[in-house]
Amino acid sequence: MIEVELKFELLPTSWPQLEERLTAMQLTRRTRNSDIYYDTAGFDLLRQAVFVRVRNHVHLEFKFNEQAELAHIQSTERVFSLTPEQCQAQEMNALFSRFLPQWRPADTVKEALHQNGLIELAHIENRRVQYKYDDLVICVDQVEGLGDFVEIETQCEEGSDTRQAAARVHRFAAGFAARQVGVGYVELWLQKHHPRAYQRGKYHE
Repeated sequence: MIEVELKFELLPTSWPQLEERLTAMQLTRRTRNSDIYYDTAGFDLLRQAVFVRVRNHVHLEFKFNEQAELAHIQSTERVFSLTPEQCQAQEMNALFSRFLPQWRPADTVKEALHQNGLIELAHIENRRVQYKYDDLVICVDQVEGLGDFVEIETQCEEGSDTRQAAARVHRFAAGFAARQVGVGYVELWLQKHHPRAYQRGKYHE
């Protein structure tokens, strides 16, 4: 799937307007996400704007931008079990090989990380409240050590024209009383805790 999203940092003055808008939405779930991001020692994935994380010790998420755009608005996302079936393991290995040419195929995520020297890049804890508004998903996030944010996102099929989806997200966000953030949580975390890695990345504030 292709995810189209905008992210905003919530300021104290943002909350009254946000809470008013949330009353018209359907609360769908509350979650706590524990994300461990991985990369090579040379930040080979980060430099290509590729983000690999294990979420909640349950599955591997792989995010990248097919068009290599400079704006961090949309990304393609693939999800794999930590112990994938053979066909899914082949897909996982093929995807890693696109960005890491020396990739050594593995049958599980644990083996893949170990055999290819991927190490922990960042560990981010996030408490999320998720709402639905038409085809948009609104996520209010409390990110440990970074602050409060809101994400406005929608999803499209891979290969589809995302311009209308991007327009819907922008229309919803128009006039929102918060500071737009042009990077993901991992870049914000790296900027604060690992400046050398942050400078190697493609997206910056």
